[in-house]
Amino acid sequence: MHKWTKKDDTITFYLFKFGLERVPYTKAQIAKRIRVSRGSLAWRLGNFKAITGEGKADHFAPLSLRIYSEFKNTPELAVRKRAFPELSKGK
Repeated sequence: MHKWTKKDDTITFYLFKFGLERVPYTKAQIAKRIRVSRGSLAWRLGNFKAITGEGKADHFAPLSLRIYSEFKNTPELAVRKRAFPELSKGK
């Protein structure tokens, strides 16, 4: 079983809030990056949906709530830099 980290949830939050349009990765690549299945990534995305009252889930991980609270009002670029720091190198 995967132990979700702050980094994992930051990446997942980015995907939930901003999608993949501004990053050069697929969901499959992101799942591989954080060492989970695509289904597990989808489940974790459901955490953020539950926090916002969307989707089917009726509970969520405390870590996801902390990440959501930390970044919910943060601009896309700032969250992207935290989730994918390699995209900011050299800029």
